[in-house]
Amino acid sequence: MKNKTNFNPADILSKASNRTSSLNPFLSSENANQHQTIDIPMDQIITENNPRKTFNDASIRELADSISQYGLLQPIVVRKKAGKYELINGERRYRAHKLLKSKTIPAVVKNVEQIDITKLPEIKLVENLQREDLSESDLALSLQELKNRHKETNEQLAKRIHKSAQWVKTKIAHAEILKETSLNSNVDKSHPIYQIPTSLFTEIAPLDVSNRKKAIDYLIKGLEKKGDFPSRNDLREYVRPLKPTKQSKTKPKLKQLELKDLKSKLAKIKEKISVLQNEKAILEETIRKYKK
Repeated sequence: MKNKTNFNPADILSKASNRTSSLNPFLSSENANQHQTIDIPMDQIITENNPRKTFNDASIRELADSISQYGLLQPIVVRKKAGKYELINGERRYRAHKLLKSKTIPAVVKNVEQIDITKLPEIKLVENLQREDLSESDLALSLQELKNRHKETNEQLAKRIHKSAQWVKTKIAHAEILKETSLNSNVDKSHPIYQIPTSLFTEIAPLDVSNRKKAIDYLIKGLEKKGDFPSRNDLREYVRPLKPTKQSKTKPKLKQLELKDLKSKLAKIKEKISVLQNEKAILEETIRKYKK
């Protein structure tokens, strides 16, 4: 059996912030050249589990025009699945061919033995991050998918992808607000809500669900009126009165406590005294040894 390619999403996610154009080592042209390219019928290709949810129609049309004029310069990558071919790499190229109403598309077929199937979503995420900028919404949703797939906490995911816990926290909050706001899975992914950057979602996160919707409506109306979202400072001022007020917790007076509460409080005090007495004894013994 051939060795499976080593894959670490951290290496790629760390590059996502810089938006590098280097290719996924798993799907590099060097590796692709080692496999035969064949023409596959378009209707035999399955596209699923792609972390990317939104595609720029204008960009796809431009790619289709380029393919029409110069041909496809890099084949897509697929693997055999259930008598068909599952797309691993190249959904933009696949969509451009659909736009051109092509019957077939050049593809490299990877053997199942060469692919760790459990990492297909990560591989597709890598391909998206490296080949064309993901929208901030797609990046957030993709990270949430990785987190759920591995059943990780934000801290565990941050450690695995070599990002700060705070960075991951803001991205996951972005994804959660998107999902709670877009309850209809068939919502148009070109909706303005998917254009809102993470920095603005950070200001919305502390609000309750109803006020989050108000804040999102405020942002979208601003986009419709001025062609751009309100600034972060403007949003901060808008949400200030919508944030939940912190109620100061006043400790109950001893006279207001019941007998069992008083006994419990006394037991805790005695426990603290006991700990302090033990520490005191240890320190005194240590001091005596120094004096000797």
